[in-house]
Amino acid sequence: MARSVKISWPRKLEHTRTRDEWFKRFSKLKPGLSLQRVSKKLKENYASVYRWAELFDYQFPDLRRNGRVSSAEWDKVDWTERDADIARELGVSRERVRQVRADRQAGPSSHRLTVRKFVGWCKARRKELHGQTVAAVVAKFGGGLSQQVARRIMRAARVEPHDPGERWREAEWRLPNRDLAEIWDASPKYVANIRARLQVGHAQWDSRNGAASDARYRKLITTEKQKAREARRKER
Repeated sequence: MARSVKISWPRKLEHTRTRDEWFKRFSKLKPGLSLQRVSKKLKENYASVYRWAELFDYQFPDLRRNGRVSSAEWDKVDWTERDADIARELGVSRERVRQVRADRQAGPSSHRLTVRKFVGWCKARRKELHGQTVAAVVAKFGGGLSQQVARRIMRAARVEPHDPGERWREAEWRLPNRDLAEIWDASPKYVANIRARLQVGHAQWDSRNGAASDARYRKLITTEKQKAREARRKER
């Protein structure tokens, strides 16, 4: 039977359903798996896996080989893939993949071609796309891009951001981004972007630095969770 990873719950970290589920999943993993293998095993994206692994102190092995990949291995590379994906598969840096791609004149990845197409598409439809959500714009384009990449391109094309909505305008911004993301089922990066857009300032507490011992912080968490439950009830 495969040995499980001995990870422990971080001190002063409150238990939530999402955190408990992720902790349980990591606890069942073999020790020392690569980021790529954990991502495939859990069927989750790299960013999510890395964030939770960091929280629970799951150690990934250093697979970098300083570019020492045989010519035969490079011959087998699918150059339509992104540099980041190829780098993970071979255990080298993205810069090394970029260099070999250029040397072999392999051309851009399919992802880069999609990005170029999306840039032109956004510029041609700038007025039409004003006020729409990133998800709606990506769906209208036909998919193929993450919302993070699409959002960056839309901003560069001067597409005006959509209204974040009443939910975010009335959110308890004294709470950290991680807490708000978990309560409202969003990514911390998305919450950080909304925080910057609304110019509501920095969080008052850091959930990873003893905030759980503050009664005021716990009360705000409870209130925000109640707001989220009520909002979801109205949406059903």
